[in-house]
Amino acid sequence: MTTIKPHTRAHIRLSSQTEVIAFIQELCKQEDSFSIENMNGNHRVNAKSVIGVMYTMLDFPEELFLVNDSHNGVIPSFVDEYRIP
Repeated sequence: MTTIKPHTRAHIRLSSQTEVIAFIQELCKQEDSFSIENMNGNHRVNAKSVIGVMYTMLDFPEELFLVNDSHNGVIPSFVDEYRIP
């Protein structure tokens, strides 16, 4: 039996195109792969894709969760600016 460990993710808010661009620019400086998913994790997009992130921002704006696909639980410190308290 394989045990799947849940991943740690950061609940974030992006409210404008300017924020999306700034967020992606910072994220692209990271070597790891990242996704943004909704609350259930059944909709995911590449977090370094402008089109993907804009789609999620419009489709489920209150449910944006950043996931590090390379190293579960490792979230860059700049993301703290975008976290929902």
